[in-house]
Amino acid sequence: MSKAMLKTMAAMAAVAAFMLPSAIRIAAAADSAPSAAAAPAPAVDEPGTKSFTLVAVEVDDTKFWLPSVIAVEQGDKVKLTLKNQVPGEGPSNQHGFTIPAYNIAEIVTQGAPKTITFVADKPGVFPYFCQLHLAHVGGSLIVEPKK
Repeated sequence: MSKAMLKTMAAMAAVAAFMLPSAIRIAAAADSAPSAAAAPAPAVDEPGTKSFTLVAVEVDDTKFWLPSVIAVEQGDKVKLTLKNQVPGEGPSNQHGFTIPAYNIAEIVTQGAPKTITFVADKPGVFPYFCQLHLAHVGGSLIVEPKK
């Protein structure tokens, strides 16, 4: 394997290890009984909507959109919440998110998440990445053919 590939795999493992304690805390909180002062639950997505939160992060000077793979079925309505958590301050801390096959191109500023929706109307594997910084690690949208 190349050094770049090993570095990328190590960085992804580090991100997973970093995120695991948070996931455990979230799961534990979800299992606990809600308090009387709990905030109302967010609106439930309409049937057929697949929702994902994609987060721009930086590990060892490498920037990623995570998760690196999302999968839906052809015809699904897809809702993506994009968050920029790359270190830095101010309006200059912007990262792009694009899925060219679906004519999606957004700029996400730290602290200002964006939500986009679209219908995954064509099957295939479609890359997503930062159109502002092409060296960043992107991912893939997998749209499985309708069964």
